[in-house]
This record gives sequence, C-alpha cells and structure tokens, in this order.
Amino acid sequence: MRRLIPALAAALLAVSSAPAFAGDGNDNDNSDIGHDCTDGKKCQGNGHTSHGNGNGYGHQHGGEDVDYDHNPDPFTIARPGNDRGAFINQVGEQDVATITQSASSQYARVDQTGDGNAAEIAQSGSGAHYALAAQTGHNNALELDQSGVGVQVAFVQQSGHFNEMALLQQGGAASSGVAAAQLGNGNSMALAQSGDNNQALLVQNGSGNSMTASQTNGNNQLSWTQNGDNLSNLAISQTGGQALQVTQSR
Repeated sequence: MRRLIPALAAALLAVSSAPAFAGDGNDNDNSDIGHDCTDGKKCQGNGHTSHGNGNGYGHQHGGEDVDYDHNPDPFTIARPGNDRGAFINQVGEQDVATITQSASSQYARVDQTGDGNAAEIAQSGSGAHYALAAQTGHNNALELDQSGVGVQVAFVQQSGHFNEMALLQQGGAASSGVAAAQLGNGNSMALAQSGDNNQALLVQNGSGNSMTASQTNGNNQLSWTQNGDNLSNLAISQTGGQALQVTQSR
C-alpha cells in the first residue's frame, strides 16, 4: 500500500499539459505482494453510460453550488513506465480480487486493506494497459475493464466503507487515462470512455454521493470534483473534442 498511494496521489492531483506520474515503485521487487502471476493469463486472490444535455454537461439537481469551466487547463494521465504482470496484495478477511489479462505487456495491481472488499480488473486487446487499484476500509467494490490496441491507464482508489466504482475504458490507437477517488462512505461512481485520447480525473469527497460520466468519440477531458455529502449526480456526457472542469459543493 505504501508504494501504491504516491502514484495515486500524483495522478489525482496533477493537472497539467505533461504531468509526471510516479510508478508504484516495485521495480520488479515482489517481496511485499500477495500473488505474483506474471507468467499466467489470470491472477486471482482468495480472500454506465450517462445522460447529459448534449452541451458537455448534465443537469443540476438539488441545491448544490455547481461551477462549470469550459476552458480548463489540459492534462494527460500517462502510463508510468513499462512494468507488466499481475499483482494482488490483501490484508483483511473475506477480500476477493481478480485480474485477467490478454497480453504480456499489460500491468495491473490491486491492494486491499480491510474486510469484505472486492476488486475485478479485466485487460483485453493488445494494448499495454496499466491499472493501479487500492481499496481501504470494508465492503467496497470495484470493477475496471480496459480494452483496445492503445494504452489504457487507470489509477483508482476508494477509502471508506460500502463504496462502489465501475469504470470502462475502450480505446483506439491512442492512449486514454482515468484517475478516480472516493473518500467517505456509501459513494458510487460510474465512468465509460470510448475512443482515442480521452482523459478523466474524478475526485469525490464526503459520503452518500454519486457520479456518472461518459466520454465518447475521443479527444475529451474531464475533471469533476465534488465536496460534501449526499450531492446530486450531474450525469455528464461528452461526445468528442470537449473540455470541462466541474466543481460541485454544498
């Protein structure tokens, strides 16, 4: 976990034209991981498309204060290095993690601390996909599906209890990325990306919040930050060449 969190933090905080992302620091040192599945196709531990208004953002619901920036600074979520393989580290009871890969160039790591957590990562296609996933707390659930010939990059984290996250990345030849974090309890997040060069940086704070977003046709970017509890789902949809930064607070 100590090695994973710096990479997640870098991905979630960096917003620039060419940010530097630290790797997870393993450098092929597997001394602290639960299962090393680099030679196999599958590693298993034991233990939605949104609806916007067509203009790049969805509708506001409730009494939140929503800030829209339609010309935000560009950012890129890049693959940090050339690591490959599948790794699972779990500390707790009744945790379950599964990693499925279709190419030897792909990399995925799951770190879970707490009880009753579940994580499933599927990497398909020939792309050198990269995924770092961390869950801390109990009864959190994560699903990540990456596919395509281009590199799909994901840094995801959930801290708290009873959080749910489902992320889909379907790409073409160019790389896409997503960094997503949920801090608190009872939050849900769903993101679907298809096409080339889509970036997403979603951070959610508080408890009882929901985020749904989709990006299609490529060359989109989205950074959506929420603060507070029980905030409405803005259901943001972008359909090509769109840039948007949203901050919602209460």
